[in-house]
Amino acid sequence: MHGSVRNGLEFLLTGKGDCPKAKQHLVLCESCSVELGTMRAQAALLQTLRAPRELEPSAGFYARVMQRIEERARDSMWAVFIYSPFGKRLAYASLMIAVVLGSYVLTEEGLDGHLLGENIVAQQLHDDPLVVGDQAQQRDAVLQNFAVHQGNIQ
Repeated sequence: MHGSVRNGLEFLLTGKGDCPKAKQHLVLCESCSVELGTMRAQAALLQTLRAPRELEPSAGFYARVMQRIEERARDSMWAVFIYSPFGKRLAYASLMIAVVLGSYVLTEEGLDGHLLGENIVAQQLHDDPLVVGDQAQQRDAVLQNFAVHQGNIQ
């Protein structure tokens, strides 16, 4: 397709507006007019695929859908726990137990300092001197600290 037709293609396909150069070229060039005809045919086929806007579901469609959803939900084994008062009480009791146990763990671990790691950091800062010196001395100090810590673990 040549440039003059390509530039006015939108106007030619929609029929809105005027592009005299493109129209004049289509009279002279058979390949461009055939290609434009093919595009118009494809556009017409695509228009037939559009669903009409007036298409609505039949009366009672949404009610039937909700009825089927409710029927299938009742057949589930989890429905006993979800829809019954027993299930709600069980969920609330489980939630309360989780809150009580969680608060107990946080307070006890917070008092000991294990939760925040305060004791470990303080012990490491007190026990381990800073590694200074050239690269060989630093490597030896790191290996010695590693050996000491491995001995403490075992």
